Amino acid sequence: MSIAGLLARAFLIVVLLSGSGMVRAQGDVLVLGRVSDNPAAHYDRLKPLLDYVVANMGDLGISEGRVLMAPDTAAMASYLRQGQVDWVTETAGAAMGLMERGGAEPLALSWRGGEQRYYSVFVARRDSGIDSLDDLPGHTIAFQHPNSTSAYLVPAGVLLERGLSLAGLLSPLDAAPSDRVGYAFTGEEANSVAWVHQRLVDVATISNQDYDYLIRPVANYSADLHVIGRSPDYPRALELVRTDLAEPIRERLLELLLAAGSDPDADAALNSFFRTDRFTPFTPEVARQLEALGPLVERVRRELQ
Repeated sequence: MSIAGLLARAFLIVVLLSGSGMVRAQGDVLVLGRVSDNPAAHYDRLKPLLDYVVANMGDLGISEGRVLMAPDTAAMASYLRQGQVDWVTETAGAAMGLMERGGAEPLALSWRGGEQRYYSVFVARRDSGIDSLDDLPGHTIAFQHPNSTSAYLVPAGVLLERGLSLAGLLSPLDAAPSDRVGYAFTGEEANSVAWVHQRLVDVATISNQDYDYLIRPVANYSADLHVIGRSPDYPRALELVRTDLAEPIRERLLELLLAAGSDPDADAALNSFFRTDRFTPFTPEVARQLEALGPLVERVRRELQ
């Protein structure tokens, strides 16, 4: 099924949830998944909200919550298809991969850092002579991680859509081909900012929220770095469920997520959950935003992965 079809089906399911169908492959356990290269750190972020949800599902037979990590989107898609994970939290680009490859269905939109949408920015040193994306051939760029929406999938897609060619580098110290943009992964957004400030690379990509968090408050960074380009807006993050999750559990999960933002007992769990403020329903507007994002993400996966 196409992403457009999955989005339409998912929206109808959210709106038309019924109370039938209690059979569930995982028994009394609710499994929350995340694609991660740092499972220990992400476990501590995920478990408090999972515990909050499970505590309100006893009447549905749910008595335990477990976290399941995957090293990449392909592995998590496999877990979804096999019914090994029930609920997954991901940024928009990774979520689209799980919808296409794993049949995941979007349940809710996550607001993080006070925003339901954000965008990617390209950052260079002011003294680099790089003033626009058209100046990038022959230069190097830092991406955060192959699974990152804001710091890889979207900005790489923007460059490809502009007709620029990208070349992977073994090291950020390697020279880029004269007619291509050389790229390397840093692992963390903070590393990306440090690399460009220290001239290890010419440009870094981060989200506008990370720009406000990592660059604006640091005097040397804000004085030396500037934005040379940005992407369109896209959804901040999504909560997904596997396609055959029993509807009473799906319905209760949505109910709990939507109410969590106004429940004082959920404050600490939400803050731990990647600084989430609240959840709102998945709507046709969000579906349209994902559809607009789709070609960028699909092109990156087709040409660079």
